[in-house]
Amino acid sequence: MSKNVWYNGIMNYKKFLDKPFRLMALIGCIYLIAMLLLNVFTDFSYELSIMPFSRIVSYSAQGLALLLCLLSFFLYTHHSIYYIALETLTISYLYTGRIYTALFLTAILFVLLLLENRLASRLKLGIYLALEVVKLALVIPYGVRSFFEYLGITLFALATIGCINLLFRHAYDKKDAGTINLDDYKFTERQLDCIKETVVNNTTIKALAINHNVSESAIKKDLAHIYSVLGITGKADLKALFIGYDFS
Repeated sequence: MSKNVWYNGIMNYKKFLDKPFRLMALIGCIYLIAMLLLNVFTDFSYELSIMPFSRIVSYSAQGLALLLCLLSFFLYTHHSIYYIALETLTISYLYTGRIYTALFLTAILFVLLLLENRLASRLKLGIYLALEVVKLALVIPYGVRSFFEYLGITLFALATIGCINLLFRHAYDKKDAGTINLDDYKFTERQLDCIKETVVNNTTIKALAINHNVSESAIKKDLAHIYSVLGITGKADLKALFIGYDFS
């Protein structure tokens, strides 16, 4: 196999890793397939449910989540598909008594929603809170202790994650929230694309160079110019500065 074929294969692999939601969807598919196989072909089961039809609910939710993860893999720019998969699993885990697993997924979902600033509108925040109320209702049949334990841990986790997010935003608050506008800067189309790809997809310098058919040094110069103009020091500052920014 020629060196070019190896090089193209490596670069395609790196481009794949530059799509975080595609990678998360792939891992989700592997996990769900493993769970379904273990449940179907062995006596392995996590079910602690006191609710009726818990096995059917569990299998149906895992199958639906698997389908959504597959869709998310191919439609990786539509992050809502992955969010729905997580919510489907969370609700099914609560129904079948896997409360701590549901708590873990709730925390992951909240982190992703905060990072993408998905809870900014009243409608989206209302939907999120309504789903949390549904989750709390599903814990009630497992007793008062389980209910208050789930409620307490959920509030603690969400408050902690929310405070960390606020501290992160404040640490990189180079401009007043919501006032930054890329149209105010005289960036070239390539520089604008470098900003977008770095923030949204965490694209590497090498991948950017290949995408724009230029040398890596040219991309490094573009990024250095961007950092200088925006008054920041590097990639981490750039990503923090544009959290939730609408690049459309």
